[in-house]
Amino acid sequence: MRNKKGISPLIATVLLIGFTVALAAVIMTWGLDYIKGTTKKVDETTEAKFKCVNDLNFDVRFLCDENKIEIDALKSSVDIVSVLIRVKDSTGTKTSMTINETIPVTGARTIDVDLTDVVSIDAVASIKLNSGKIVMCSEAAKEELLNPC
Repeated sequence: MRNKKGISPLIATVLLIGFTVALAAVIMTWGLDYIKGTTKKVDETTEAKFKCVNDLNFDVRFLCDENKIEIDALKSSVDIVSVLIRVKDSTGTKTSMTINETIPVTGARTIDVDLTDVVSIDAVASIKLNSGKIVMCSEAAKEELLNPC
């Protein structure tokens, strides 16, 4: 029984180095995926903020004689995919509607709205990013107060 020997120090060292290299490879693979995912999210968020602040420029106008509002994207350099409109009346009640029509860069759309007792209208546009994702640009929201028609 006294002649039993353990593994040699050389084999033990090789096994420890092998386990360390394998563990390092697993951690680096996970870290690389994590960094790529984080970078993609940051790039997308940056693109959205940049396009919303710099490229999106639209106006909202009341067309009192026609009982409509007009959304004008003539100053914009990006197409508007949809617009969320919130109408506030004199009692403070807000109603919302979404216009899911693309407003091209050089275009405008008119929307039928009952302007009775309307005090203001807020419009928040959504645009499409290069990745195809649609984002709402709350930074570029427009509010128009109704002057007496």
